[in-house]
Amino acid sequence: MDEAGRLRPRHSVGTTIANWVAWSAATLFVTYQLAVQNSIGAMQRNMEADLSLSTVQITVVSASFLFVYAAVQIPAGLLLDRFRPRRLLPPMALGVAASAWMLSGADGFWSAVLARSLMGAFAAFAFPGAGLVSRRRLPLSQFALAMGLVDMAFGAGGLLGDAGVDALLRVQSWRAIMVDFALAGALVALVCWLFIGSTSSRGESATGEACKKTLLQSFREVIAVRQVRLACVVASALMAMLFGFGTLWDVPLQQAYGYNHTEAVWLNSWLFIGVTITPPIVGWAADRWRIRRPILFGGQALALVAIVGILGISTEVPFWFAAGNLALLGVGIGVTVLTFPIACDAVEPSNAGAAIGLVNASGLFAAAVFQILPGILLTAFDSHSLATMRVVFGVFVAVVVVGMLATHMMDRCPAQSR
Repeated sequence: MDEAGRLRPRHSVGTTIANWVAWSAATLFVTYQLAVQNSIGAMQRNMEADLSLSTVQITVVSASFLFVYAAVQIPAGLLLDRFRPRRLLPPMALGVAASAWMLSGADGFWSAVLARSLMGAFAAFAFPGAGLVSRRRLPLSQFALAMGLVDMAFGAGGLLGDAGVDALLRVQSWRAIMVDFALAGALVALVCWLFIGSTSSRGESATGEACKKTLLQSFREVIAVRQVRLACVVASALMAMLFGFGTLWDVPLQQAYGYNHTEAVWLNSWLFIGVTITPPIVGWAADRWRIRRPILFGGQALALVAIVGILGISTEVPFWFAAGNLALLGVGIGVTVLTFPIACDAVEPSNAGAAIGLVNASGLFAAAVFQILPGILLTAFDSHSLATMRVVFGVFVAVVVVGMLATHMMDRCPAQSR
């Protein structure tokens, strides 16, 4: 073997390492984003008391992040297709940090809504950015696995924002915790700037193709694909469960069952444990055997069984049983990750970021609606009793059924990744 033959493998290994380092930096932003986003669940009571907020107002403060985050997902994906993650992710991470700082100084309802809304706008670039780095820098045969690992980091961020923030509240005020998040965001921005680096030749080609089209043309191309639209419906159902039920309403439900606040928060954390461990496993299986649709359907069936089990209980149950039910729900929700490779496989490479953004936007709009809707219904019933909650939260059963129907309508044999 000549010298060139000996150098080629070393270059390949070095390139592979650099690609995974870039992926890790982009994924760190995702973890940080969800930790900041999800922290409001643990801080809910403290913020209500400090800012004199009603139940409906605190749900609006929480959901304001999701509404803006969802609205910016599509333009974020379109812009990332054209200007590359390395140029956009560092300033966006700084924007999240600045918004956390602003929230730490909020003095009422509207200032809290403004800070959370700005936070959502900047954070909207995190997930499609990590997805696009995965699509452009890593082998296409590992895309579902890579997205599964991104989702695992997403779940870890949720766990940090839930149980982690609850633990910090014992030694810090909620305002001090937001200052901590602001400082952490500056560090995340620095990591993204240092380590994402340049893209691959595949990414350069996709960027060139994307720049030949207007943003509207790219959007029309993506939304016209039936498989993408069905992926949006499924993501909407599962994200409504994750962010509507898991992020906000499960803690009050567990308290209605008789658990104290700390126990309820730790119980809810088991949902995020399920969400954290499942995506890499289903991503690997989907890449290995290319059976994305059956896995997606099976996960939703598990979620349906779990949510029916949770709401069907009329009294307090052993901690381990409640935790297991919530972990099972998290496992079912974890298959959401497959909606992204399903959508990306159905579009041109130049539209991958837009496809990821559109699917994520659909899910997050649904999540924001299902954070607010239960609060409105509970207010209309003028009751937060266990019986009322069990009836109201039946809406989450309906959304899972809708997601299963959309999965059934998907193409059975996905196109080969491009």
